[in-house]
Order: sequence, then structure tokens, then C-alpha cells
Amino acid sequence: MPPEKASEETLDQSVSRASLRFEGLDLFPHAAVTSMYDDNVLISHTNAVSDVQWTLAPGLTVTAGDIAAYVPGWVSLDQLRELARYSLIDESTMPQRFLGLDYSPGFNLFTENPHLDYVDQVEGFSAGYAFSKLALGLDQDFTWMDEKANEVGDLVTVSRLDTRLRSRYELNDESSLEINARYDRLRYPNEVYQGYDEVRNEDWYNRLIGARLEAGIGAAFGFVYPQYSPNEHYEQGLARGIYSLTGKLDLRASVGVEVRQYDSGASATTDPVFSIGADYYLRASTTLSLEAHRRQQPSYEGEYNYQTTGFNIGVRQQFSAGLSTTVSGGYDYDEYLRLGSGPSNNRADDAFWVRVSLDYEFNRHLTATLFYTMRQDDSSLNQYSYTDNMVGVRAMWRY
Repeated sequence: MPPEKASEETLDQSVSRASLRFEGLDLFPHAAVTSMYDDNVLISHTNAVSDVQWTLAPGLTVTAGDIAAYVPGWVSLDQLRELARYSLIDESTMPQRFLGLDYSPGFNLFTENPHLDYVDQVEGFSAGYAFSKLALGLDQDFTWMDEKANEVGDLVTVSRLDTRLRSRYELNDESSLEINARYDRLRYPNEVYQGYDEVRNEDWYNRLIGARLEAGIGAAFGFVYPQYSPNEHYEQGLARGIYSLTGKLDLRASVGVEVRQYDSGASATTDPVFSIGADYYLRASTTLSLEAHRRQQPSYEGEYNYQTTGFNIGVRQQFSAGLSTTVSGGYDYDEYLRLGSGPSNNRADDAFWVRVSLDYEFNRHLTATLFYTMRQDDSSLNQYSYTDNMVGVRAMWRY
């Protein structure tokens, strides 16, 4: 559905101030340089390795569609995905079609331990299209990167492909249907560790209650295929609410119960599941954020699943036009469940993290961040316990 000539001219004028243009595409190059001291690079329980790590991360975001008049500045993939949540679903006057692609490799170099050098690969795609009553969205992320994995207790290479398809059909002004699907593939290039594939379907009936609350009831089912362990499948009954008070509060909550079956012969389990996210704008310069979750997934070592229950909380304070600070932290409780016969390792982990950052925006192109992060894992198995402190500075440039 091509826009009219006047709309085209508005888009061209807006985007020309913020992006490079090529064959109708909008290009947003960006780059980041980080220098960080890390006192436990390999998150070891003993004999910690410390080093100064340097990271160079150039990147390019490419977009197309009718977004420039609504996002007149620099555009990121996260902005597009947030835009889809409001425009394709809730607001007919906002952009109704777009796509974006981002590629950002990361070159990581260690001052004293060059054998630990590695290159990250981060690729993302997002697209949305709206018809008169039907809205479709597709997101895909691929990462190949070294991660500090609490579960493994080491710095390991992880490959992940995550594809999400969503659709929404407006029945009338107050109700709608959603059919969503997801394919998640996790692999460790070191085949000593177990990855898995998960296929999930999630369906919702939504109803608008008043001007600010949308409530929904839904069901989900999924199939999980671990590399070296028997397969699993699950069913979930869900309820959710989305509440928005413009300029004050955004709340998204989904709660339910899951029944999971195991081809290993282990007894079926019944557990609560939930996902909660909230942003509260205390005042124009202060934002509080909260996220909570409970989920289950296969363990890297096979014959186990682990359930994670946790939360993240943060506060952001804007001091002036360019200066702000963010204090955030989180906690996860990981409980390991034996799925086969034989004795259990009875592993359970308490994982904490805290991050403090100071950000200064010199202009719309250049931002600098000074940060400190502490991570700690207290495990019932001592070899997985560690404490890790990181302090560094990051400079970010965008066109």
C-alpha cells in the first residue's frame, strides 16, 4: 500500500536529516569502543584470571518503510520492535509497514591473555505489515558470541537463532485474536555441552476494558528437542493484562500454569509460569523499571532441566540534557531437576548482579558511558560459585 505523494515527500525530507539513503533504503551506521578491567574473566571458583578487555563493535542498521516521519532521529532495531507493539496493534495513525536489518560484529581483545580473543557475530531482523484488520510481524535474531554462562561455570561460545512470528486480527473495536509462533535454537560449538531446539505456539483472545487496560486469555503448547536427551512437550494456560497510563505507567503481565511431559519417563510436572514487565515514570527525569520471570529449559549437561525464577529492577535518573545515571540489579534462583534415573546432583544456584552506569550524551552522534558491574553466583556445588567485578568505559557513535 504505497503512501501518497505528500507522505512520500515528508518521509524523504525527514529521513534525509537523520540517515544516509541508498536505493530507497535508510542507512544508520554505528560503532562502539569499550575498555574494561575484569577480575574474573572465566568466572572461576578459584584461581581467577584478570585482564583488561578491549572491544570494537562497528555496525550498520538498514531500514525501509514508512517510519521516518515518526522516528525522525537515529533508528535502531529495538525501536522498530517497540514501534510494532504500538503502531501495528494499537494506533492506526502510526507506521503500518516497515522492515529493519542490523549487523554488529564485536572484536574482543585481551591485553595479557590473547589466547582468549574472540569475535562476536550479532545479526537481527524485524518486519511489520498491517492490513485493514490483520497485522503481521516477524523478528529474527542470530548471535554467535562468547558468554559467561553461570550454568556451565565458564566463558563459552554460544550460538543462538531465535525466530518469532506474530499476528493479530481485530474482530471489532474492543476485541482481537492473536496467533503467535516461535522457533528457538541454541547450540554450543563445543559439543561436550548440550543445546536444544524449541518450537512454540501461543494463541490469545484479547478484550479492551476501558481506555487503558487490555486483558487476554490464552493457551500455548511447545515441543523441546534436547541434543542428547529425550524430548519434552508442554501445555500452558495463560492470562495477561496490558495497562498503559500515558506518561506515567506501562505494565505488561502474563501468568499461568504449565504441565510438562518428558519422554525420559520422568513424571509430568505442573508449575506456575509468569512474565511481568513494568515501567513507571515517577517524574519527567526519573524512571523505575521492573521485570520478573519464571521459565524452564534443558541443562547443558543432559538428563537435567533447570527452572529459573527471578527479577530485575532498575532506576534511571536524568540530571541534565546530556547527563544521566542508571542503577540496576537482578536475582535468579536456578533449581536443577533430574529427568532420568539415578541420583540427583541437587544443584541450586543463587545468582545476583548489580550495575551502575553514568552516561553523557555529547550530541546526537556521540555518547560515553562509565560503568561498574558485579556478578555473583552462590551454588550448592562449589565449583560453580564465583564473584566477578567489571569496571570500564564505553564510547558509542552513531550517524
